[in-house]
Amino acid sequence: MNDIALLAEDGDMVNITPTLLRFGLKFLLIFAVVAVVAVLTPRMARAIDSLRAKHEKPAAPEDPRCKAVRGPYDMPEPSGREPEEKPCVRAEADRADQP
Repeated sequence: MNDIALLAEDGDMVNITPTLLRFGLKFLLIFAVVAVVAVLTPRMARAIDSLRAKHEKPAAPEDPRCKAVRGPYDMPEPSGREPEEKPCVRAEADRADQP
C-alpha cells in the first residue's frame, strides 16, 4: 500500500475534497478581510485628517529664545528674573518625619 494515501479501511480511499474546500474557504476569507482592511484604511485616514483639520487649534507663537537652545540645560532664564533657589522637597519631607 501507499503510505501517503489517506486510508479509512484497507483499500478504501478517503475523500479529502471537503477538507480542502474548508481550508480554501478559510484562506479566501482571511484574504478578503485583509483586502477590505487595505481598502478602508486610506479612506478612514482621509476622514480622520479632515476632522482634525476642522478642529485644529492655532499654533502657539514660538519663543525666539528656543532656537538658541542646544541642550536640555541651555535654555536661558526669562529676562528680568533671577533663578530662584528651590528647596529640596525630600529634605523638607525628612524633617517633617522627625519628632
